[in-house]
Amino acid sequence: MDDGSIFTNFRPLYIFFIMIQAVSWIVAVSRKKQCKPINEAAISSISFICLVVSAFMTYQIGILSDELAIGGDPVSFIMFIVVMIMSIVNFLVIYLNKNNEK
Repeated sequence: MDDGSIFTNFRPLYIFFIMIQAVSWIVAVSRKKQCKPINEAAISSISFICLVVSAFMTYQIGILSDELAIGGDPVSFIMFIVVMIMSIVNFLVIYLNKNNEK
């Protein structure tokens, strides 16, 4: 097994978190006052959990690359940045929607 292929095992998890964030964003944007399938706490919790787990995975990739004396995985790092940005956007959408409802 090539040492560089270890990092490709993390990529499906990042893609899964990106898909979860995208669905959460769609739900947060399309929420209406009458129809609330998911509340703000659920979307915030989902975004926070995705962010924390993807940060931990990025940290573990750093440890693995250091121990194996190989370079890190730039694709996984970019995916982490995407998850982080989407989490921040979800928090902002929820906060702005909450302020607009008042």
